[in-house]
Parts: sequence; structure tokens; C-alpha cells
Amino acid sequence: MSPRESNDGVGSVLSWLFVAVVVLSAVTVPLATGPAKAAEAHIGISDVTVAPTEPTPGEQTDLEVTIRNGEKSPSVVDVTDVYVRRQGSPTDIARIEDVGTITIGSSISIPVAVSFDEPGSKNLRVVLVGRQNDGSHVRVRYPVTVDVKEVSRPQIELSTEEAVPGATRSVNVTVSNGLTEDIRQLRVVSSSPDVNFGVTERVKPRLKAGNATTFTFPARVDEAGSYPVNVTLQYSNRGEKHELTRTYRPLFSSPTNPGQVILTDVQATQAGGTLEISATAGNVGSDAVEGVVVSVVNSSSVERSNYFIGSIDGSDFSSFTLRTAAQGNVSSVPVEVRYSVGGVEKSVTTSVTVDRQMMRRPVPDSGSGGFPLLPVGGTAAALLVGAAVYRWRS
Repeated sequence: MSPRESNDGVGSVLSWLFVAVVVLSAVTVPLATGPAKAAEAHIGISDVTVAPTEPTPGEQTDLEVTIRNGEKSPSVVDVTDVYVRRQGSPTDIARIEDVGTITIGSSISIPVAVSFDEPGSKNLRVVLVGRQNDGSHVRVRYPVTVDVKEVSRPQIELSTEEAVPGATRSVNVTVSNGLTEDIRQLRVVSSSPDVNFGVTERVKPRLKAGNATTFTFPARVDEAGSYPVNVTLQYSNRGEKHELTRTYRPLFSSPTNPGQVILTDVQATQAGGTLEISATAGNVGSDAVEGVVVSVVNSSSVERSNYFIGSIDGSDFSSFTLRTAAQGNVSSVPVEVRYSVGGVEKSVTTSVTVDRQMMRRPVPDSGSGGFPLLPVGGTAAALLVGAAVYRWRS
């Protein structure tokens, strides 16, 4: 290879190197930064502290945001906005404007107040917006998680007892104190637009830690079904008053086979002016019935009469015979049965056909040829006296 050829090769390589340097110098290489720093300036969010560390729903929570402008930053930064958003949401939950200017090498801390309605882990983004001397803007995002804890409160449970519609039943509200200290001045109030409460308020001076107590409210519904019930608990803890409201929709159920009285083997017989009714009152339900009374309904031809049976247990019966006065020929008579099941009065009326028995009168014996039978008493005595006088005269 000649010296000329060698020089041409070196010149070619140098030419290519020069072109590569020119091309690379035209490319802007971004500065590698984390989520808390901007590429344009050395400003960033160095820390965010949460106070309290585990807030409860509705409690104010302060996010202490620390902003720092690095010592080698090219410019002071005028912080125009600091706001907080949930991850993936475009809506602010808190914002502070015109925070101030941060000089090179300095830092500031600002509190941003937030609150949350529901417990749970909240994934947030704290966003910083600033303006440099040349008018350009920088934007910094900083992730933070806030764990919102359910406040420690007494627990409320509600249950209802089974009863026939219209009967008074118990609605039971149980308050459990799971706190480490006693609660005092308990007041429980129940209400509902569809349930008729006989008593709406119960009180208790004290409930010890770890204990439970049940408040009973008498209530009635016209029909079985689910109805809303609002329960409010007011109490005092460490000198502070608290209130807790819950809405339930319990089932006001009816017994599957409530007590029911029917009449069987009914016989009604009229003999002259007396009407006699015999029957069996049977309880075909599984619950006992109380105050069972069988009555003949008063009318122009039948006098009202009652027969008190009393109570009949479930699937049991009681037989009776009832007598009353009647006028004329009675073809049928209404018989009413009244009883109580679960405190609710029931009644049923049945029309019973009456069988009449004819009263036979004594008839003289025409074939005897003698005198007819005379009634005993004064007439018989008179006949004896007459016979004695007749013999004495003869």
C-alpha cells in the first residue's frame, strides 16, 4: 500500500467521525430523573408525610409536601400550583395556588389538607407545577398512599320476632361495645315509615367494654314483608358525644301455620222453645289460641247465648254443648267463634241448619171404655173425697 492510499483511508475515517459528531451534537439527551424531579430543572418533591398516619373517614388529613430546588438548578422556580388527585382521575381533591418562589439550593414544606368519606387504601398523586425564569413550566408528580381506617365504634345488630300480621312483636337492637373503655349515656332510637313502633326510644346509663346489651322495641305491621327500620345510637366516650345511624330492612315474617279454630261435628236441634247446639272446636294451627268463645248470634227468634271454652293448644280440640231459647220454628242459626292468636282478635261466623223435634201430647185410649187419665194433684184428691162420701151415704 502506498503512503497516498494510507492517507486517503485515514482522511475517510476522520470525515465519517466528524459527521457523526455533528449529528450527535444535534440530539438532545434527556436527564434521567425519578418521578419526583423534572427534566428541565433540578426541582422536585423530596417527601410527603401523612398526618395522622391512619386517618378515619371524615377526619382531616394533612399531606406535608416538601419541595426542593437543587443546588445545581439552572433557575429559581415560582411554584404556581400544588394539587392532589386520585390515581387515574382528572379531578382535584385538594389544590393550593401561588405557593411561592423557591431559590436555587433551598426547599419549602407546605401542608395540603384532604379527607375521605370511606375507609380503604387511597392511591394518590401529588402534582407540582412551577415556572422558571425563562417562562417555561415544569411539572412533577409524586405518588403517595393513604390508608383510611374504619373508626372503632360500637356495633349494632337488629333482629325481629315472628308474629301474625297485626300482632305486636319485638324488634331487638343489640349494641356491642368492642372498645377498650366503657361507653355511657346510651340512647337508641328506632323509626320507620312502614312499621308502627309502640316505643321508639330506649336508654341505658353504661355499657362496659367488651359487653353487649339488647334493647327491645314493640312493633306491629299490617302485612308480612320486609320494611326499612332506622336505628340511631347516641353515646358518650371519653367525654365526647358520638352518634351512629344505620338503616336495616329486616323481614317481618308470619308463622307458617298460625292458630286457627274451626267447628266440626256441628248439630243443632230445636225442641219446643229450646235450641241446643253441640260441636267440637278444633285448633288446626300449630300455635295456641286464647279466649275462645262460641256464641249464638242474637236474632228475633233466637236469644243470644255464649259458651266460653278458653284456650286450645295447637292441634288440639274442645267439645261443647250450648243451649238457648228459641221462638217459633227455626230453620238455621248463625254461630260465631271468637278467639285470639298472638294477641290478634279473630272471628268466624257459620250458618248451622237446625233439626226440629216434635213434642208428642198424651192421647186418650178409645178402646178401654173407661175414663181418660186425669192429671194427679188437686183433681185426683177431689175424686177420692167424692168416692168416700158416696160410700158413707149408702
